Amino acid sequence: MKTLSSSHALKKHWAFGQATAWLILLGSATDLRGQAVDVTATLDTNSLSAGGSTVLRVFARVAPAQQANADRIFSWYVDVLNTNASIATLNFAAMQKPTSDQYPQTSSTGTPDAASRHGIYDTFLNLPGAGVNAPVELMVIPVTALAPGQARFQIRPGTGANQSADFLVAPLGGGAPLTGGNYALAEAVLSVSGTGAPVPLSITVTNATGGAKSVTLSFPVTAGFNYTAQYRDQLNDGTGWQPLPGAPHNAGRALDLSSAGRRFYRVAVTPVN
Repeated sequence: MKTLSSSHALKKHWAFGQATAWLILLGSATDLRGQAVDVTATLDTNSLSAGGSTVLRVFARVAPAQQANADRIFSWYVDVLNTNASIATLNFAAMQKPTSDQYPQTSSTGTPDAASRHGIYDTFLNLPGAGVNAPVELMVIPVTALAPGQARFQIRPGTGANQSADFLVAPLGGGAPLTGGNYALAEAVLSVSGTGAPVPLSITVTNATGGAKSVTLSFPVTAGFNYTAQYRDQLNDGTGWQPLPGAPHNAGRALDLSSAGRRFYRVAVTPVN
């Protein structure tokens, strides 16, 4: 059986005690905000046609001046803002925090606020060196483009969850944590293009068996474009527009068998190349 040396046992005891102290600090109301961490936000692609999708990624890294004295980013606490929800939506229901601990007691997916999300937080107890030598990924959020224009996604210090600081950085050798984030590069802009004039859409509804309705969508098509008939049950549905079976519908026709009380339809058009 492997035996721990007394110094190793003391180190583990210190680490546990230090983590406990930081967790208590994380839940206090003291404002210790500084700039120990640089926060960045990127999109897998910054340009989409309406109906397309991409991913918003949020990263954090210990500021260069603090890296030599840092063990890891211990915890993080931020808001994610969507400044133009009519242009694009963030699917927070599908948000992932791939490198964080995700312990129920010390993490949260935040609180909805219209198209934004407040008070998302988590820890990196199980990721040695998190954010010291390379950026660490905090969140991955799917994005759906809705209409031509620009949507801006911004990351800011967390609000609404009564945490003490947006970032806590564990220093080497113990002691009080370094705190705070720099958000100068913590935003991403998505440009959404259209395809010219809206596609005229003809809808025919007939009754089907079992109370369902058969919906036939008809629309003109042009060579060189893919046409995808889409639906959603609510205009602010967090899952976004969903394609009807058989997409793309380049024959100018799509069918939907639905028992929903109401349903919204549109046709998304994208260049073939």
